[in-house]
Amino acid sequence: ALLDVTRQLLQGHVFLRVKGDARALLAEGKGLPLAIANSGDRTFALVYSSGAALQASVKADGDAETSAMGQPVLTVLRHALASSYDGIIIDPASAPSRAVLPKELLQRAVEQADPQLTVNTLLAAERTPEIDAKVAEALTRVPLWVAVGVSDSGTPGIAEGRDAEGRRFLEVYSHPLEVAVMGRGDNAGPITPAQLARALRTDQGLTGLLVDPAGPWIRLGRDDFAPLLALAD
Repeated sequence: ALLDVTRQLLQGHVFLRVKGDARALLAEGKGLPLAIANSGDRTFALVYSSGAALQASVKADGDAETSAMGQPVLTVLRHALASSYDGIIIDPASAPSRAVLPKELLQRAVEQADPQLTVNTLLAAERTPEIDAKVAEALTRVPLWVAVGVSDSGTPGIAEGRDAEGRRFLEVYSHPLEVAVMGRGDNAGPITPAQLARALRTDQGLTGLLVDPAGPWIRLGRDDFAPLLALAD
């Protein structure tokens, strides 16, 4: 469950609760004193998935001398990792549903992430008519993974999805955590855009790609990813 929370954390922004006026502190070039929680000798920074979750914490502790601000999640995680925090707690007032993510897990998640979270951001956004082309273009330049497993017969292979008509879609992932949360015991294998293009060019039986099947996901057909196939030329 914590891996799935971490995976979903990489899909957008989070809210912070800062002692004092966050905008004034930033304007003065000062650091942001984040709200924290202590557990024994460990200190965790507090982050919030929504404005409602933040308000619940304010209501719970009665400290109104704070301000809220939304920030890209990688900015927040890099700040937490560069500081002395032992990790983060998401939505602390939502116990027992709050999540405690240790520093070691966050470190690995950030190290393996696309610095711009390009695919994650696109898939979490509103589905416009242009989204297929934007995702297909992103696949030509971002880190990618496939799920490598062993079939019942003992043969190693790369995971595929099939629709109701039996059409085959190669599963592609934007982060190793996306593979882990599928719960199949597969390993995340890195694949370059050029290697992916060659695989699609070689296996004409593949109808297309299924990107981040744990969701939010998108299915792309061959007509969608001409820029990707061009890498195999």
